Amino acid sequence: LATFISNCVACSYFFVLIYIKRETTCVCIRPDKFCLRQAIVLGVCGVGIPASIQNLLNVTGMTILNNFTSVFGADAVAAIGITQKIYMVPMYISMGISQGIMPLVSYNYASGNQKRMKAAIVFAGEISIGFITTAAVFFYFGAEGVVQFFMDNPSIIAYGIQFMRGFCLGLPFLCMDFLAVGVFQALGYGKNALVFAIMRKIVLEIPALYLLNYLFPLYGLAYAQFVAEFVLAIAAVVQLLLIFRKLGKKQVYIEDV
Repeated sequence: LATFISNCVACSYFFVLIYIKRETTCVCIRPDKFCLRQAIVLGVCGVGIPASIQNLLNVTGMTILNNFTSVFGADAVAAIGITQKIYMVPMYISMGISQGIMPLVSYNYASGNQKRMKAAIVFAGEISIGFITTAAVFFYFGAEGVVQFFMDNPSIIAYGIQFMRGFCLGLPFLCMDFLAVGVFQALGYGKNALVFAIMRKIVLEIPALYLLNYLFPLYGLAYAQFVAEFVLAIAAVVQLLLIFRKLGKKQVYIEDV
C-alpha cells in the first residue's frame, strides 16, 4: 500500500508539473498527439527494450542468488537480504546519476556540442565513482554495525559481514557500468546497451554464481557481482573511449566540410 500511495503522489506531481509548464515545454502527454511513426517506435524500442531486459535479468540473478542461499538456512537468507537492501542504496544513487545526465548528453549530442557532452560524462563519472567508493569503504569497514542495525542476531551478523564485504568490492566498478549504459541510451546506441545487459547477467554474473558457489560454498556468492562488474567496467571504459574517438572524427569531418 505504501508503494501504491507513493507512486500516486509522484505521478500527480508530474502531471501538475507538465500542466504548469505546458506553454514552455515540448513535453506533451495529450492522446491526440500520439503517433506510431517508424523512427519514433524504433527509437523508443532501441532504448527501452535493453533497459527492460536488464531489469528482468536483475530479478533473475537475484532469484538464483536467493535459491543458492536458501540451502544454508534462514539466517543466511536473512543476511543476504539485508546485504542486498544496503547495497541498493549506493547502487540506486549511482544509477540516478547516470540517468540524470542522459538528457544533458543527448541534447548536447544532438546540437553538436561534443565538448560539453564529454565534460558532463566525465563530471558524472567523477562524482559517481567518488561517492560510491566512499560508500564501499564505509560499508566494508563498518559492516558489522550496519548489519546489526537491521537485525541484532549473532548468526545473521556473522553472515552479513562476509556478504557485505564481498558485495562492496563491486560497487566502484558498478557505477562505470551504469554510466556507460546511460551514455549508450542517450546517444541511441541501443545495441550496446543490450549487449551490456546480457553480458552483465547471462555471460558473467549468473555463471559466476554457479562457479563461486561450487568453489566456495555460500560465501563465494557475494563475489559474483564483483567479478561481473570488474569485467564490465573495463569494457565500459573501452567503449566510451571508442565512442569519443568516433565522435571526434565525425566532428572534424563536419568542420572540414
